Amino acid sequence: MFTDNDFTVFATPTLNERMEQIRSVLDPKFETAAQAFLPILAETGETWYGHVAKHRMRKTNPPDNTWVAFSTNQRGYKMLPHFELGCWADQLYLYLAVESNMKPRQTATIGPKLQALVPLVQQLPTDFVLSGNHMEEQTKQLADYDQLVDRFQAIKAAEVLIGVQIQRGDPRLGTPELLPDLEQVLRQLLPLYEQLR
Repeated sequence: MFTDNDFTVFATPTLNERMEQIRSVLDPKFETAAQAFLPILAETGETWYGHVAKHRMRKTNPPDNTWVAFSTNQRGYKMLPHFELGCWADQLYLYLAVESNMKPRQTATIGPKLQALVPLVQQLPTDFVLSGNHMEEQTKQLADYDQLVDRFQAIKAAEVLIGVQIQRGDPRLGTPELLPDLEQVLRQLLPLYEQLR
């Protein structure tokens, strides 16, 4: 699984070099995680697919993060509530994600479902965080969930992500503890997903 040294991938300066590092170092670990996550996700009774980010649209700037997303659509994930396991230069993250690609067509249906999650969000462990943009590292506390949902419904680019970040230097990185801990986070997020599907 992921080690502290994996984050050095993002120090590679050019697009081609960084993509080569992502493909050789990180993508195989995302595939390993998928082998563990997909059977857990299948407990929902749905068929799930892993989508490892390819960054095909990039022509100049190397990606600042990369990920594998899990959804029930074989062709994509951004148009559905999905799970995302990814890396920035200083952290590993696992989120349940509702992204802006669901808007405006699905705003009227997904908005109330997000609002109904308040009791479940309040029951999550205190190390869980929120994010309003899957392309930014900044997080909010669980207490800000209502504001995040209001923003999602009012602003076109706003998103709702719920999960955990494991910072570079965390003692679990490079140990057998990491994968079971990530699996536990996934199981804790599944009841929220069930309300969104």
